[in-house]
Amino acid sequence: MQPGSKPENKFVQPTDVKSVLAMAKKPKKVVVTAGMPYANGPLHLGHLAGAHVPADIYARWMRMLIGAENVLFVNGNDDHGSTSEVAAVKAGKSIREFIDTIHEQQKDTLKKYSIQTDVFTGTSRPETYPLHEAYSQDFLRRLYKNGALEKRVTKQWFDSKMNRFLQDRFVRGTCPNCGNTEAYSDECDACGTQFDPSQLKDPRSQLSDAIPELKDTAHWWLNMWKTADPLKTWIETKQKAWRAGVVQEVINTVLIGCRFENQFEDKYKTIKDTLPKHKSRYVAGKKVECLFDSKADLAKAQGTLEAAGIPSVATDKWAYRPITRDVSWGIPVPPEIDPEMKGKTLYVWPDSLIAPIVFTQVALEKSGRSKDLYKEFWCDPEATVVQFLGQDNVFFYVIMQGSMWLGQQEHPLQLPQKGDLQMTEILSVFHLMVNGEKMSKSKGNFYTGDQLLEMGYSNDQVRYFLALLSLPVKASNFDFEHFAERNKFLAGPMNAALEKPLSACISKFNGIVPEGKLIGKAEAETVKLVQMYLRSMQKGDYAILLGQIENYARQVNSLFTQYKPHDDRAPGAERKDALFTCFYVLKNLMIMLAPFVPDTMNEVRKSLNLPESVFRAEELGTGIPAGHKINPKGVFFPAVAEEAPAN
Repeated sequence: MQPGSKPENKFVQPTDVKSVLAMAKKPKKVVVTAGMPYANGPLHLGHLAGAHVPADIYARWMRMLIGAENVLFVNGNDDHGSTSEVAAVKAGKSIREFIDTIHEQQKDTLKKYSIQTDVFTGTSRPETYPLHEAYSQDFLRRLYKNGALEKRVTKQWFDSKMNRFLQDRFVRGTCPNCGNTEAYSDECDACGTQFDPSQLKDPRSQLSDAIPELKDTAHWWLNMWKTADPLKTWIETKQKAWRAGVVQEVINTVLIGCRFENQFEDKYKTIKDTLPKHKSRYVAGKKVECLFDSKADLAKAQGTLEAAGIPSVATDKWAYRPITRDVSWGIPVPPEIDPEMKGKTLYVWPDSLIAPIVFTQVALEKSGRSKDLYKEFWCDPEATVVQFLGQDNVFFYVIMQGSMWLGQQEHPLQLPQKGDLQMTEILSVFHLMVNGEKMSKSKGNFYTGDQLLEMGYSNDQVRYFLALLSLPVKASNFDFEHFAERNKFLAGPMNAALEKPLSACISKFNGIVPEGKLIGKAEAETVKLVQMYLRSMQKGDYAILLGQIENYARQVNSLFTQYKPHDDRAPGAERKDALFTCFYVLKNLMIMLAPFVPDTMNEVRKSLNLPESVFRAEELGTGIPAGHKINPKGVFFPAVAEEAPAN
């Protein structure tokens, strides 16, 4: 290379599908998780849209890409905590009886929607609880040993009639911010405000008619400030990889900085250039906030500010959360660490963050493998854990979970090494609206997953429409009018693309794929689409991708219009080439749509007389050979009535 010359760009645009697939990023192992549903009621449309269907699509694709034995889709009920207790009390049942009933109902709904988990268990279930208790307690011991837990005494509501502390959901009262009379003890669902329990007005016990009183209680708090440096470093590496909404939220939360009164602003400006590299901004309360790259820079800056007569307070309120509760229904904290913590249990949020690791162990044992192999999935930098969840859970899955993973490892101040729990990938979605409004039973737009099937829709119709929604980028609407339009498309143009080659082959070519060559843009369009498919499936972004797959399917109808393989009067060679090309498109279409509408594509596979092993990434672009015998045409997407079924 000549001095001063630019390095040669050696990237060559691939011209065949095999080359595209060779460039695909392939992790050694993959765990897929979906936001864990509470065992307090049926799975509704929001559960399916936001977590379970997108996660199932991703898991199915990963099985096609790296082999089913290397992929585990694990999920289960979030059994512990007050939500299940409250629901069981209201139902007049024991917690165990209530949870088991709900668990079976949810499991059945997932099956109806062909959501193919390797295990759907629960944190309190007999196959899981012993493993969960042991792993969670060891996890807490490691956090404690590393100084990531600190004991604090706070005031909590106490019911004197029931002789017990009342955790979050057992207390209702008036929100100090918006006046909602159904606020919980420390947060309000109506306005989203979090507050100290002492700020709740007119508290009411949900267990008795007693007026609760505030009493002192000791709990462990997770100190996320200890690992703020590596946590911030990790989050910053995800700015291009993660969805914008996730990155924006967590970067604006994990702040390493300090605030001071704006009366000191002029003095600050005189010493600004002597402080470590930072950004400054105005914040509420007539304050100036300075944000730094590390805690060391912050400490140095606060020293300089103090010396200049500028008192400051660290921006660290985000970094402390209680992780134990006064609840009997949960994982007991390790009894030997601190006698004062006897009888306390792990808060349901850290409980649920740890749970998928244990679910992985249960899934491995269920498949006849050792539970210890979970480390190949969770502790190897060449493996990936992908978690699908709602936007309002991002704090817990990114900041709390990231701090917990770092805080319990041997070297908490560095990013995970091989053998440590690896940081996970987060794919979150915004809220699902129904007919333009938030789901509500009182508004009559609340739908369980089972209800939609009872209304006459097929599982694949629902799956397909949910995948088309733009939930990864904005709150989106399940609108029955648009749902009906998409179902007409599936029953019309999409069915035509699936059925026409089969019908023509059976009626005109004795059910044998004719000799022929690929014509038109079929091969070039396939290369282009597979490139997009790989990128979109990796990111879990399905809406735009499905639009392009629909365009790809239209090639079949175009080939039939132009070359008429079903018409004996058209030129024979062109008819054969066109039908041969249609089967090439049809096979690719079947494979690419299989993660989205698995039952329908399995019917297509049967009609094409192909083995189940055809659902592999390597089969893309391979076509169906001449001379292959096909089977009679099956039933694919159902015909759609002019009017949507009445609710």
